[in-house]
Amino acid sequence: MKTSEIEEILNSFDGITRAKAKPFMYTRVMARLQEENSFWSRTTRILSRPAIAFISLVIIVLINVFSIIKANSIVNEQEEITSFVHNTSAVEVLQNDNFILAVNDVNTY
Repeated sequence: MKTSEIEEILNSFDGITRAKAKPFMYTRVMARLQEENSFWSRTTRILSRPAIAFISLVIIVLINVFSIIKANSIVNEQEEITSFVHNTSAVEVLQNDNFILAVNDVNTY
């Protein structure tokens, strides 16, 4: 660099003055710091992380899939019971081997 360029750079600092803050700047900054330390801001900050958001989404989807599968199995069980009841007559139930054995055991005493 030439000496004139260095002098030009140094002369550019001659008119510089100290920056002044707006009134109540300290109060505003402190209020903002306290606001960011609240429960909801911390919770939002944690949940907005991509890894946490992705894991939460996967858990919600798994819970939904599990509840759908569970509901389908309950419906299938109810259909099996209903079809058994409709297909079985009272005579078939009364002529069940276990029932006959139980009746015979009661009569023998």
